[in-house]
Amino acid sequence: MKAGVDAARSAPELPPARFAACFCTAFAALGLLWMPWVLLRQVDAFLGFQTPGELGRDVALALLLLTLPAALLTLLALGVQALVARLRSAAAARTVAWSVLLLPLAWLCVWQFGSASRAWLSQVTGSALTLTATGRLLALVALLAISVLLLRGQRLSRLLARMAALLRGLHGPALLLLGAAAVWLLLHPPRLMTLTPPASGPVGAKRPDVYLITIDTLAAEDAAVCGDGPTTMPRLRALAARASCFDRHYASSNFTTPSTATMETGALPWTHWGVQIVAKMALGMHGQTLASQLRAQGYEAHSISANLMASPRHHGSDDEYTTQTISPSPSLGLKPRVALSAFPDTTLPFWLSGLIPLLDTLDVHLFPERSPFAPEHTYQAARALLERAAQGQRPQFMWLHTLPPHDPYLPPPSTKYKLLPQGELDRWSQLLGMTRYVPDQQALIDKHRLRYREAIMGADQALGSFLDELDRRGKLDGAMVIITADHGESFERGYLGHAGEWLHEAVIRVPLVIKLPGQKAGRVVHTPVSLADVVPTVADVLGLPPPPAADGRSLKPALQGDELAQQPVFSMAMEQQSRFRPLRAGHYAVIDGPHKLVLDLGANKTELYDLAADPHERRDLSATDAATAARLRQLLEQRLAAAEKKRAAQFDKP
Repeated sequence: MKAGVDAARSAPELPPARFAACFCTAFAALGLLWMPWVLLRQVDAFLGFQTPGELGRDVALALLLLTLPAALLTLLALGVQALVARLRSAAAARTVAWSVLLLPLAWLCVWQFGSASRAWLSQVTGSALTLTATGRLLALVALLAISVLLLRGQRLSRLLARMAALLRGLHGPALLLLGAAAVWLLLHPPRLMTLTPPASGPVGAKRPDVYLITIDTLAAEDAAVCGDGPTTMPRLRALAARASCFDRHYASSNFTTPSTATMETGALPWTHWGVQIVAKMALGMHGQTLASQLRAQGYEAHSISANLMASPRHHGSDDEYTTQTISPSPSLGLKPRVALSAFPDTTLPFWLSGLIPLLDTLDVHLFPERSPFAPEHTYQAARALLERAAQGQRPQFMWLHTLPPHDPYLPPPSTKYKLLPQGELDRWSQLLGMTRYVPDQQALIDKHRLRYREAIMGADQALGSFLDELDRRGKLDGAMVIITADHGESFERGYLGHAGEWLHEAVIRVPLVIKLPGQKAGRVVHTPVSLADVVPTVADVLGLPPPPAADGRSLKPALQGDELAQQPVFSMAMEQQSRFRPLRAGHYAVIDGPHKLVLDLGANKTELYDLAADPHERRDLSATDAATAARLRQLLEQRLAAAEKKRAAQFDKP
């Protein structure tokens, strides 16, 4: 009995819930316990693509921004305390106030620790370690059970008092860290997104409007745009009937950031170096975008993107556009990322927004059967620009990037259930998302592909509606229209999704349709071409030189009906390659005529395929056709050596 009384006396008591104490407690938890796990999860990527000064600036800015949620949580706790004090007692109010403050912080820290640990285990084991809806429910039940066991035998106020005492010991280090962050930001201030649009050059000769429309995650095989067989995109095929349709067009990479940076510059990823989710284009690419070039010719340049990773804000080229916006969306998870993109030369949108992890989860339940990223949001914003452009005299360059059929595969009601009947994969929570899978799951993956194709149908309908709008306004016939995608989607080889090391056809072969001003006759081009060719092609059609950093070539001869000379085409996945180290990692593909060689540089392993005889890359010919494999590897290594020289000149310090 005496031991119990002594233990009770030695237990800390809850301090008064005042603003200074609560704020310091909240900031200590966020800055010293939560944020290190956020940083740790991406630290390799940060160190591979940021200088220590840039990383220090981002950490300092993140710490400063953490004062906002700390202050909001403090005000909430104090507000609840005042209300409870009026209804009950001061003691009860104090316990409630600290509960409101500490329990969410504890949950957030535990969640971030678990999330970082799962990501680390996935990397080490090579397994996705994803949880099904049932698994997440069981994990929640287990967490509640553990909470009950922790609370059993002691009052909640004692547990809160111990937590408060632990964090009170961190008040001093947290405030010192905050002061150091403020000093660092004074010395290394981040750039704020410009609100004043850059001026365009003088309006010279009459030039056509240019509309670049990119559809995220659109695989060429699933879209089936060129030719006359079955298609999921009848509206795009109708445009292709009066345009040039390239049926062997390759994205420069297998996910959004590097491919869309290529769309802006005509440079391949090993030139622009925007090759990782946290990586901006290299500073040497500033002023090298198509938008910058067209503005110099009197154009207004506008970007509207439904995917932040496709936006000039993410690439670091936002100040080269007349306007650049993120498509309006009801998604809760997108909102903090968009807000943080106000600092376009930082990585904050891709790690600090994890402070509100519930928002992405809430999206799954708030929009259970229809995507919150519907393409109509982008096209509606574009219509507003068209209305405004009608009042001016400048030619328009518009780059519109829509998200579906990117996961979640949630088609609109007009196309849902056209391929897969009701009752299977109806809701977002039933979809797997990007993951590895075992052969026994292939039948389930095939059903995901049917929903994906229904989403393509929905994207095609929205695209067709916008093309009709251009036609109604008299802008379609005289414009140059380019429609393509940043990458495709895999439903094979044990992988669902894109990114990673995969460079097979499903992931990198995407549609490309180009309509010249006034063009009426359609043609199909079978020569392999690259996403890096788009910018030089637009420049050539308009009578301009290509941007100096462009790696691609002009496709104008093919657009005019001439034979297009065969040239090798390159695609690459370089997420594991640091821009500060020699090229020793990554996966690289070269397509030359019917042959395709894929090189795993880190493992020194190659695969060779004859795409004419084996379009789904099931037979590796690297051993049986060693001569072709050696020739293509030599070609690829020559280009890698040239890319390495450019990398060293730009990033290696003397």
